[in-house]
Amino acid sequence: MKREELKAVLKAQKELYVKPDDRILFVVDEGYKNAPIGEIFAGYEHQIVHIPQIERPGQDYELNKKFLENKTLAWLIASVSISHSPMSVKMMEWGMFLISNPGISPDWLAILDPQNREVCRERAETILKAIGGDIGGAFMINANDGTNLWLKIPSKNWIKETGEREGFGTNGPYGELATAPFWAKGTYVLRPGDFATNPLNEIKEEIRLTIEENQVVKIEGESQAKTLQEMLEKAGNPKAYSLGEFALGINPGRPSRVYRSVIAEKLKGGIHIAIGTNALCLQETCPELDKFQYGRYNAGVHIDCIKFSASVTFISRERTDVPVTILKKGEFVV
Repeated sequence: MKREELKAVLKAQKELYVKPDDRILFVVDEGYKNAPIGEIFAGYEHQIVHIPQIERPGQDYELNKKFLENKTLAWLIASVSISHSPMSVKMMEWGMFLISNPGISPDWLAILDPQNREVCRERAETILKAIGGDIGGAFMINANDGTNLWLKIPSKNWIKETGEREGFGTNGPYGELATAPFWAKGTYVLRPGDFATNPLNEIKEEIRLTIEENQVVKIEGESQAKTLQEMLEKAGNPKAYSLGEFALGINPGRPSRVYRSVIAEKLKGGIHIAIGTNALCLQETCPELDKFQYGRYNAGVHIDCIKFSASVTFISRERTDVPVTILKKGEFVV
């Protein structure tokens, strides 16, 4: 990526998320060691720590505790996502707001446009109003590629990522409405043109996931399916195969070309499930989610699987006779 493009992406995020009195810890892996951080943040109290190249989403890394002291913001710039790693979790437990930039690429600027924030807020509120608020129920996900997946979610567990500095953190690029399932069963298919977490990114060959009791029990496909399997195995945790997230993309930005999964997952009309760490495990207590085996947990890996052209219907457990269609073949109908 060209230096000026990288600089523009960092400056756009600075305008969205950084406060004048922030004390920032930058954690940068080998792939971004030349990022122009000092040039952009010369007027801020900040510290830069370099770590080895990150190879697997959710991979842990080590930092001396002294680097975390008195910091208000942690900014991770790495080749793949480390926002769900144990060290990153520790930062948030210390009260630091987390910005996690996995694999910055030229497509980021279209999604970071501040003019998209109001559209994202309105879309998130429209969806929640349509389903009856922040309530529990079941999602049915279908597509003509063989996808047929049921997910059950608890109440009071939705997270809105709309370009504001709120909650515990952000990827930088924004635009999703997310929750965490505690039960799932069915088939989920990624086909060419869909995306999965870096280093997979754009899917070139079909990957078919079979899911039972909220666990991926079979991964079928060619070389990319094998890579996905290896990423989960390297986590060394049985819960790496659990489903930890379901989200709807709500950002209207449209890059001329999508390079990275972190952008694909924000695009309006897309959906994604995530295999591995529960994306909401750092939220304030959700008693209902905590009851379940696949509630709040960190599996050492988090792989988003993004698909387009899916149909999504929600059935509230309070109104099982009134299903609400949210997406129809990738187009919002609410």
